Amino acid sequence: MSLTKLYLQVVAISLAVLLAAATAFAVEATGEGIDRQQALNSALRTAVEMQIGTAVASDSIVDSGVLVRDEIASHSKGYVASYKVLQEGATADGYAITIDAVVDSELMYSDYTTLAILQKMSGLPRLLIFGSGAGFDSVPPESMKELVHDVSRTFSEKFQFEVIDWPMARARYSEIEGSMNLKKAAKYNGLIKAEYVVAVDLELPRNANPVMHMTCVRISDGLKLGEVRRPLEQYVSLSGKPSEVYRRAVEAAKPETYWASVRVARELLQNMESELDRGKGFRYSLTFLGFPELPSVSTALEEVPGFVRKEITRQNGMNMEVTYWSTLRAENLFKRISTALKNEGVVKFQSRMEGRNMRFRWQNPEGF
Repeated sequence: MSLTKLYLQVVAISLAVLLAAATAFAVEATGEGIDRQQALNSALRTAVEMQIGTAVASDSIVDSGVLVRDEIASHSKGYVASYKVLQEGATADGYAITIDAVVDSELMYSDYTTLAILQKMSGLPRLLIFGSGAGFDSVPPESMKELVHDVSRTFSEKFQFEVIDWPMARARYSEIEGSMNLKKAAKYNGLIKAEYVVAVDLELPRNANPVMHMTCVRISDGLKLGEVRRPLEQYVSLSGKPSEVYRRAVEAAKPETYWASVRVARELLQNMESELDRGKGFRYSLTFLGFPELPSVSTALEEVPGFVRKEITRQNGMNMEVTYWSTLRAENLFKRISTALKNEGVVKFQSRMEGRNMRFRWQNPEGF
């Protein structure tokens, strides 16, 4: 099923709610806990759950035991724009607090739709996630390991992306020296085999709260697909040893990883959907070198599942370059084309994939 069909299917589930949703709603909610903070968190969650409403609460979008509604409610603080305490005090069992909370419904429903799509999709893109340390006042990548791992875990466990956590995986790629960056990701992608990179930066401006900066880039052409800049709620003092400052900043940033990941995932999905919505599918560049029967190859390409259309941009003798549109992701398309060539009797060829660029060479020439 295409991303667009999935998107429409999910939107239909809660269309009535979406149409009625305003930007923000004020709701009164009460929470209880062993102390004030726990009671407040409970009240915030209750406020968000009330706003989700029965239309969404009755939905059964589940994947790997994860309920989308619970994902929203579990991160309720990010959806409460503001709140006012109406009543609070100690109880026989701990503490109780009643609040008047303003819930950002537009943001909540937008995230709900994104999460629902992510939960229902299979074979999501392969992401390389690393700490960039790009800014002058940024936390160095070596100090970002724990934060990068938390971001990676959010993308993999919550959203089912196939994730390469660079701090965890770099020992497997000993050929790549030093810190990871976009240029290295593109250079060594034949080894890494990722479609997108997510760079995580944590800026430490003076006299201001730290800022989490997360960027998603498509490796094949360097196109920026999503970006989030989020000031942290917690101020981090820059006094003390650098290692201690970095540790405090990373701890302060952890609550923002989920929020930022949802936004980046949404923008990535919107880009993927926009290509399909235009009826073109994903665009690929295919090169065939030394093939004696190019007409049969050209015909075979049209019979590959997911085919949308193709244009032969150059053909000379036994060589051909094709611009090709398909609804399949790169890795699946690469396998499908290889199978199609074998079905045409082309059994001796070598192939290479770099992002959305794929090359196939007849027989087995050295150096390819």
